Amino acid sequence: MNETSPLLLIGVGGAGAAIARGVNRASGEGLRYVLADSDASTGGATDPFILLGGDRLSGHGSGGDVAQARLAAEDSRASFDDVIEGVRLAVIVACLGGGVGSGATLAIARHLRERGVPTLVFATLPFTFEGEERRRSADGVTAAIASESSASVFLPLDKLVGDVDVMDEALRRAVDTLASGITLFWRLLAKPGYIRLDTEHIRRIIAKAGNGRFAVVTTQGPDRSVEAVDALARSQLLASGTSPVRSILCGVLAGEDLRLSEIGKIADGVRATFGERCSFDLGTVNDEATFSGRISVVLLLFESNGTPDEEDNSGQTARGKRAHKSRNPLAQGPQGRGRFNNVEPTVWRNEDLDTPTFIRRNVTLDI
Repeated sequence: MNETSPLLLIGVGGAGAAIARGVNRASGEGLRYVLADSDASTGGATDPFILLGGDRLSGHGSGGDVAQARLAAEDSRASFDDVIEGVRLAVIVACLGGGVGSGATLAIARHLRERGVPTLVFATLPFTFEGEERRRSADGVTAAIASESSASVFLPLDKLVGDVDVMDEALRRAVDTLASGITLFWRLLAKPGYIRLDTEHIRRIIAKAGNGRFAVVTTQGPDRSVEAVDALARSQLLASGTSPVRSILCGVLAGEDLRLSEIGKIADGVRATFGERCSFDLGTVNDEATFSGRISVVLLLFESNGTPDEEDNSGQTARGKRAHKSRNPLAQGPQGRGRFNNVEPTVWRNEDLDTPTFIRRNVTLDI
């Protein structure tokens, strides 16, 4: 792991760890990452790994218990303090619906927020066929995760795999698509090209971003820039938002044959498609070995810009001025459980009943 990088990737749970490993393989040298799970078998021989709730669960996993996974992550907060030294931006990747994905992701995002680290969460939502219980487990934490993170992107697996019908292939496509997208996003931050988006600029964008949508497309041929915009316009992942787009972050990755006219067509097409009055930021990565003859476009659409976090003299986010409070005046307190913070959770069917129903059901209140 690169201990000097200001960027950190955290793979939470078995599925999140698999995606993080995929990003690490594709990114080459320089990626700073760590895997976190309550199941000791997730940690590989060479992967940096945090065992969640060692004393509580003894490395045997949470058994799908969301509350136990959350408590296990809270038990292991000191371990995260060791790996976030010098980190300016963290990206968490997880799959919601199981115990660790739903419970630990919330606790880790909260801890990073308390430590002043802007955090972008990529989390998948269960397939429809996985049943109501897993979907309810995922839906029960999305609002809380969004509240504790600087920016969050929730990706339904049904839309992520598209029309693939074979189960093994569908799961592989879900992991590969998300891993490749995050890898391209990572390259945009770590290996900027002619148009640079440095870490501090991205950090400021993410720190006030809010709910997001995410997609990546790759095209080639003489009309590749136009075809890329068309593919993004038709993407089901980008059509899943419920609010107008307020901010756009676009990355263009290509070889040395990238032309200014192509960048212009992509920028103009994206703004015309998703919002001409949006805040718009674009960066490029030039990688001849990987993208020769092709263009890949990574697009992050954010639906709301919360009030920008105020920063103290050290550059860390000031507590008490968090953007998510302005987005939801009924949100719970700093620990996310209000007056139940120091009380053992009341859990039924993997739901924390001490959390208000409108948060567990991801209901927006008209107030």
